[in-house]
Amino acid sequence: MENFSLKLVELVAVVKVELVSATLRDSQGLWDLMDMESIFEKKKIIIDLSGCTFIDSTFIGMIVKIYKQIIERGGILKLVFPQVTELESFRVIGITKIMECFRTVSDAVESFKPNSSVAKINIEKQNTFKSILK
Repeated sequence: MENFSLKLVELVAVVKVELVSATLRDSQGLWDLMDMESIFEKKKIIIDLSGCTFIDSTFIGMIVKIYKQIIERGGILKLVFPQVTELESFRVIGITKIMECFRTVSDAVESFKPNSSVAKINIEKQNTFKSILK
């Protein structure tokens, strides 16, 4: 699990994916970390994908599986979005329709606070990730 790290920020479990390319071979490692560190039991969780430039559909599928597990246990999962240029897999799955996505970890942590006005990412309305950054 050297490709993932865990830290607590203001009582939020932040799992950092420390991979440039997150693929099938890495997806089970993410699940194992979530299970071994009892992250599924936490109520506020962020998966930080900001260092990734490529994420395949299998890894996205694992994130959806993790999301379902967390929701079933009464938790909330938010994503820090990857720095990818091709978002078709994210668009097809509709990831921003099922979970909140943010540009930075600090924005995602802030969004857990009552009355937060941090802007979420919605790629369904955007053509490219570059337009989100403007």
